[in-house]
Parts: sequence; structure tokens; C-alpha cells
Amino acid sequence: MDVIRDTLTSDVHSQTTLYPLQEEVLESFLEKALDFQGKKWTVKTSFPDKWGVECVERLPEGRELWLLQSENREWRYLITTSGFGTQRILDVLPVAMSIANQRDENLETENWQTLRLPSGEFRTTKEYEWIHSVSKATKQDFINDPGKYHRKTQLTEQFFINDQGRFELSEMVDTLPDYNAVVFYFNPNDKPEMWDETAPMLQAFCEENGIMFEEVSGNFNRVTIRNFDLSFSLETDITPYIDPVSSGMVMMRKDETPKAIHFGSFEYMKMEIRRYFKIRSDFES
Repeated sequence: MDVIRDTLTSDVHSQTTLYPLQEEVLESFLEKALDFQGKKWTVKTSFPDKWGVECVERLPEGRELWLLQSENREWRYLITTSGFGTQRILDVLPVAMSIANQRDENLETENWQTLRLPSGEFRTTKEYEWIHSVSKATKQDFINDPGKYHRKTQLTEQFFINDQGRFELSEMVDTLPDYNAVVFYFNPNDKPEMWDETAPMLQAFCEENGIMFEEVSGNFNRVTIRNFDLSFSLETDITPYIDPVSSGMVMMRKDETPKAIHFGSFEYMKMEIRRYFKIRSDFES
């Protein structure tokens, strides 16, 4: 038994161990997999039929929460089971996917990722993008009808596990204020030689620009960031964005995808902070 992490994404290069599903459980899952609460995916794709168990977490009243992943690593699902050894599936919920489909001159991509909130609810952001080749189009063609060449949609939904052990769509209340933050991380077994000189200067630059920061060398899945007067804190999982045996920083702000940068010179990392947070250069008027 384990605790399912707070950030769920798909990584086709993941080497996570998957444990086999009993045949009857797999068949039951495949029967239920396309019937779930919330918006269905848009991209045209074939649903995988090979899956494994990544993690199992206990729920109240003997129920269990399973995290499943497809063998091609493109899909992740949560399922609730009745527990007590029966392994009867109560409900299913897709929480992460990373799929692409290219046909002729069109490319479709769909990316879903889920954040587990402190309340226990699951907040899923679903992004779909469609791109048509502009190789035969002029600049004016694109200006006249941009939707003919590029379309993108994004939707965020929130779910909770109800008393029957099923995923229920809930009203989403956004109480998180705007924030800017940087997590500086390093592997204690391979700390960069210039870390102790470079990191404090970057942190001072963050403080000058009202950017929260935290320095960590472990527990990358549970990083707590606080503002300077301790009136706001945020727990986040940076493992989907970093190489845990490396060092660098993860920049994040509300409603934007975090960006990870490997450790480098002070000027290089400062430039990346400026770009991500749109901080004007001292030389700009």
C-alpha cells in the first residue's frame, strides 16, 4: 500500500514498475473506462488494451484507490474498488494522458494532468491542440483565418470521491491567489561546485522581484513554498518536471505550466527567470 502522489502526468519515457492486473479486473476496467464523469477527450485515438497497476492506496470503509497506467505510458487512470479482497471496480477516472495523432497535414495533441488538492479532490486540466500545416499558406492567409491553421482549447474540472466510492464532478472554487515561485533543487550526492555561490544570488534576485523561492535537496514530491510574511503557502510536487539526479530550478506561476532549467551560470539562470516571469531588463526603458 502507498499514497498516490499529488501531481499526476503522463511520461512516455517513464520506467515506473507496473504490476499485472487480474484478467477479470482488466476486463471490467476496459468495459468501464470510456464511461466517466467530465469531458471526454477530443483527439482521434485508439484506447489501449494493455494496462498495469502502479500504486494502491487505502480509502475509508475498506475501499481502495488504484492508479493504473497503460503499457505505452500515454494514459493514467484512477479507479476505486470495493476492497476487502473483492477488487470490484466502483468507478473510473482518467487523470493524465499525453497523446498525439498526425494525419496528412494535421497534427492533434491532447494532454491531461491532475493535481490532488489538500482537500483530497482531484483537479484535472485538459488541453487539446490542433495544428494544420502552414507550408502552403501565406502570412496573410494565416492572418485572415488563424482558426484554419491552429486551434487550442483548455478546460479544468474537479472531482471528489463520494460516499459510494464514485468520482463525482464538483463545483470548482478557485481560492488560490496569484503567485510566482522558484524551487531551487540539487542532488546532495552531486551538488554543483558553484551552487553555494550562485543560488544565494538568484534567491536575492527573486526576493527583489517578489518571487517566492525554496531550496530543496530531497522530498521533491512534497515541496512547501511560503511567501515572505508566511501568510500564504503552497505544497507542490516537482518530480514530473525534473531529473532527480541533476540540479537546477523549477519556475512556476498560477495557471501556467512549470518550467525546469538545469543548473548553469548565474547570468543564464537569471535570464531564464526574467523570461518566465516577464521581468523587464535593467536596460529596457
